Amino acid sequence: MNLATRLLAVITLAFLTGCASVSKMPLNEKATAIDTSQKSILVGKLSIRNDNKPSHQPNLLAVFVNQNEKDFSFTQPTLIADLDKGGKEYFISMAVEPGKATLKLARFMRQVPLLLNAMADLPFEYEIDVPENQVVYIGNINAIIKPRQDEEPRAGLVIPLIDQAVAGFSNGTFEVSITDNYAEDMEALKEKYPHIADHSLAKNLLPVWKHPELRETAPTILAEKNEE
Repeated sequence: MNLATRLLAVITLAFLTGCASVSKMPLNEKATAIDTSQKSILVGKLSIRNDNKPSHQPNLLAVFVNQNEKDFSFTQPTLIADLDKGGKEYFISMAVEPGKATLKLARFMRQVPLLLNAMADLPFEYEIDVPENQVVYIGNINAIIKPRQDEEPRAGLVIPLIDQAVAGFSNGTFEVSITDNYAEDMEALKEKYPHIADHSLAKNLLPVWKHPELRETAPTILAEKNEE
């Protein structure tokens, strides 16, 4: 990503996050240690692929969490693989205080400098019971943007009309699967970030995904401790 694109991304993020507190994801290229004494670390793998417009594969911009009526956004996820028209794979991580927290959404961006700037939001609205002093695996999230049919929820807003349509967001919808790939994902995480092996690990797997507009209530996800 060149300097101009980075600058545009920062400006866009600042505009779209509003009053949300913005932090880097705790697992990042510069991190050599993590501290879970005050905040536990939620981790997972997130894959995104745009089948509606395969030539416009988005980047993961941020993941949003709400706790105690405050919004927090976590940026700079770890890119694992760029598969061209096969999409992108990321590790995500969020530092969250123990207690109830709501995983709000993942925000994606497709930019072509000076030509295109489009956004898509993958909503979760899942309440998580965050345990104390642990690294918590929330699952392997596979998101695909497919052509929208009838009244299916849009992957992105309609406006700006051209950008959102060309990127396939306003005329696309999300199809999402969440699986338990704990052993493989945590092994890969520990290989990339060996320091997480020094912390207590738990599994807090997200439930089967359904768009919040199409369900009545959001379940609370409880932690299951893993002894390793």
